[in-house]
Amino acid sequence: MMFPYLPLAIRNFFTRPSTVQFPKVPVEAKKNYRGWLAYDPEKCVNCGMCIKVCSPSAITRTVEPVEGGEKITYEFNMTSCTFCATCVDFCSTKAIHMTENYHMVSEDPKDLVTVGSRIKETKNKNKKLTCGDACVFCTLCAKNCPEEAITVDRAEKKWEVDHSACVKCGICVEKCPKKCLSFEEPAEEKLTCGDDCVFCTLCAKNCPQDAITVDRAEKKWEVDHSACVKCGICVDKCPKKCLSFQ
Repeated sequence: MMFPYLPLAIRNFFTRPSTVQFPKVPVEAKKNYRGWLAYDPEKCVNCGMCIKVCSPSAITRTVEPVEGGEKITYEFNMTSCTFCATCVDFCSTKAIHMTENYHMVSEDPKDLVTVGSRIKETKNKNKKLTCGDACVFCTLCAKNCPEEAITVDRAEKKWEVDHSACVKCGICVEKCPKKCLSFEEPAEEKLTCGDDCVFCTLCAKNCPQDAITVDRAEKKWEVDHSACVKCGICVDKCPKKCLSFQ
């Protein structure tokens, strides 16, 4: 037979095509398809959990100081993303979700990046995480802290927080069953003197603000906290090392 494909060609001529004229004819993705990642910065609490769980390191965060606060920007690189949706599963505020958009073709890699920014006010920047007396040391705060800033020793009944690592996302506050965690303004540090004081008067003599008075006869030590500038000279000069800021 000179035309072996002729019967197939005739049959296909009377058969509906298996393809469509894309993109002229739009095609919707299947339900639950993991497409382009979407990010809502207004829902984000800047916990950083998405960055921590992202295997290909496709998520980055930058923080820039601006007037009245900080500009926090998250970038999701679709060229590195494996679309595993782990970041979606771990996002406690549902700020990240996968869309059904599969149109991810571009000559410029910058077009394949999801970017979102928000301004976080710093009026509460000086507040620190504190734990009340109702704590039962259940360790839920430590287990849910994305920055591992909290340590809990159930045996010793001790609770500690690394304030330098804490990003004040508030997840621990929400997870606390006793509601004893909160962010509060730290108490002002004041100069104090311990029981080892020998009333040598060196602290008073070296204080540049004359904020300290010592009565050797009466064995009294006093400080004018309004005049103290917390320079620490008295602490350095104390021979018994009983002065400190607490």
